[in-house]
Amino acid sequence: MMPALRALQSLVGAAALVASSLLGLAPGAEASAQVYNPCARLSAGQVRFSAYGANRVTFATATDRGSDVVAITGCVRSGTGYAQEWQDWGYVGLKGFAAGGTWEDTWKSPSGSFSITEALGRRNPGTALGYHTVKPDSRWGGERGATYNQYFEGAGGESDENLFSLMNQGYYEQAAVINYNRLPDMPTVQGASFAIFFHAGRVPSAGCVSTSLATVTRLLQTDRPGDRIIMGAVDDVFTPYSSNPFGAISAEYGSTGGTFGRLGAPTSNEVVGRRDGGAYQLFQNGAINWSPQAGAHVSQGGIRSAWARNGFEDGPLGYPTSEETGGLPGGGVYQMYQGGAIVWGPGAGAHATRGAIRSAYAALGFERGPLGYAVSDEAGGLRGGGAYQLFQGGALYWSPATGAHLSSARSAAPGRAQATRPGPSAIRPAMSCGSAAGSTSATRAGRSTGRHPPARML
Repeated sequence: MMPALRALQSLVGAAALVASSLLGLAPGAEASAQVYNPCARLSAGQVRFSAYGANRVTFATATDRGSDVVAITGCVRSGTGYAQEWQDWGYVGLKGFAAGGTWEDTWKSPSGSFSITEALGRRNPGTALGYHTVKPDSRWGGERGATYNQYFEGAGGESDENLFSLMNQGYYEQAAVINYNRLPDMPTVQGASFAIFFHAGRVPSAGCVSTSLATVTRLLQTDRPGDRIIMGAVDDVFTPYSSNPFGAISAEYGSTGGTFGRLGAPTSNEVVGRRDGGAYQLFQNGAINWSPQAGAHVSQGGIRSAWARNGFEDGPLGYPTSEETGGLPGGGVYQMYQGGAIVWGPGAGAHATRGAIRSAYAALGFERGPLGYAVSDEAGGLRGGGAYQLFQGGALYWSPATGAHLSSARSAAPGRAQATRPGPSAIRPAMSCGSAAGSTSATRAGRSTGRHPPARML
């Protein structure tokens, strides 16, 4: 965005100190929190935003959210990790980084991982990115409407940036477009900031990343469409926990928004060696589980607690095969698994349905039918190896001899009484309440809190 110049000579001295510390020339005390080996941290999977397997990744990190001075490092894929190609320093928004996304007039740069697909400037330096040669009528859309956060040519409006004028002031001699608030990374939201560039002309701005012309030119000459920039304060970007930087769990975590998304920060390493070659990683607000057959999916909240009761992936449900999906009556949600589903409903909680009982439940219309939501998990212990499950409007019973059938269906209207479990004459006293498959793995160490047991770590 349009640079905001500072008329303070002291800034030049401060910038020189930052540059010398970045290059290893007597680093100062304030630089100790900076991370100067981001490529190694990315190789170890210790980055909270996904690189999505990009061939080249540029880091721009500040010591804290309020700082506008950043270390800028270029990384390239090398073998099973990333190697450093170059390092420089520069500025971001005048007020540093936002905790996630940013908006117009906040003078903050967004935090996160963003792709680079376009560039602009005086003349094409030999880039593979889509390049716009800046002309007298070149504009970047700041006016609300179809051209918002897009390159276009025309007279423009008051809020549109005059790229030609800014280029001739030394700021947009060369620039790469950071795909914040624009496709392909995200839909454009009017007012959620525009013209976030990686540009020449090292100066604090309203949200861009700025550095030397030589560094910007080098990035344009080496980056390909889809390469990325990861930017933010070091504590928002890096984590001490490791995961596979090229793996599905890292990509899934990135799709949730990373550290600013619904999962929060990582709280464990990626743990491998699970059932069927699967893996998982724990976060502040849940987990991501992956298997070759089911893919990577988020697990959290009441549905995750129900999965824990059923033995996680070691139980009859296996791995999740979908994300949580809403839109059920009363605000209910569900998640699909290899062996069934877990459904949460208001007043009913989260419970698994599977097998023949689930098939009978489906034939009755699931939660929209007379049974409503499940109010218990499936329980075994009935005569002849039978099982049952309780619902808001009744119960479903199953036995090898009779199959699954409905008992005591009640009105489907809201407020119906919940069914009660069978009387003691129908139950084997020695059996505890659990799944019909007899899984007791939920009692293992760590399972009562929704955490996985220890296993092999990366």
